[in-house]
Amino acid sequence: MPTNILNVLPPQDVADLLGKLTVKGLRLGTLVQRYDSKTFLSGRGRTAYLPVHSALIARDRDLDEVTAAVVVDQLNEKSEPISLETHAISVTGLSEGELSLDLQNFSNQVLMPQSDAVVDRAEEAVARVLNGASVSPISWNPDAPLKTFSAARAELRRRGVDVAAANLVCVAGGNVADALLDSGVLDFDKTGSADALRNGTPGSVRGFEIVESGRVDDDALHFFVREGVYLATRAPELPQSAKGGISNEDSVELRWISDYDADHTRDRSVVSTFLGAGLAPLYKITRDYTAGTVAHEKVTGGALVSVDTSAA
Repeated sequence: MPTNILNVLPPQDVADLLGKLTVKGLRLGTLVQRYDSKTFLSGRGRTAYLPVHSALIARDRDLDEVTAAVVVDQLNEKSEPISLETHAISVTGLSEGELSLDLQNFSNQVLMPQSDAVVDRAEEAVARVLNGASVSPISWNPDAPLKTFSAARAELRRRGVDVAAANLVCVAGGNVADALLDSGVLDFDKTGSADALRNGTPGSVRGFEIVESGRVDDDALHFFVREGVYLATRAPELPQSAKGGISNEDSVELRWISDYDADHTRDRSVVSTFLGAGLAPLYKITRDYTAGTVAHEKVTGGALVSVDTSAA
């Protein structure tokens, strides 16, 4: 294959390759809910509103009742904003000499570093949400770490999360991950899996799939469900004056364009996306069948419970 794949691959194929490289590099971004252009439609602005469906109650009625009127309830659908906050962009200039004589592999030497740059920005955005969460009073005892995980389940349940049916995730800082490995709770006889000790990576505890991350505080534990935190990406439109493509790989959108800067005799590779990350809204529904009422309350803190283990 010639040195410059731009001469052989259609622009859309280059964009699709970039998308695959980007999704492969995500870590925290794979643990959260992702939104793309299906949410951020053209003409709707940089803030989208997620519908929060109405909470109703099924009322009891006698099987033979024909005289009393049925109770008519009003819909109480709400909407919650999620926003795109920044244009994450990586622009690389390539001289005539670099394109003609120096580059051996465009995807490895150009696309991959640009993909890494966008990945890092997206990961930082998700980590900022986790690190900015209010700290829960849940305690931590390194000699009995399972109690913290049970307490986190109980707190999510108190907030209205159906933990038995949810995809539970725990992002752990380095110090806590090491403490879990050393505690023995991830030994084969406890989990039935040797992967944690064999690979030096945490496993599953109390239903939480543990992921170690250097992007959160070393002494932090963040418990949440996939829908509790979001990462939104929306590719900018393609300019008519440049060749390029838009990729949407697993709900992660990117735009790649290539143009020639005649004033400086160089090619430019441009990778970008509009992105935002945040805490997803959580509503707790409480139905009282005796009183025939339903409460639909927004939960402070959402479905994210953070614990600072250094307090112990």
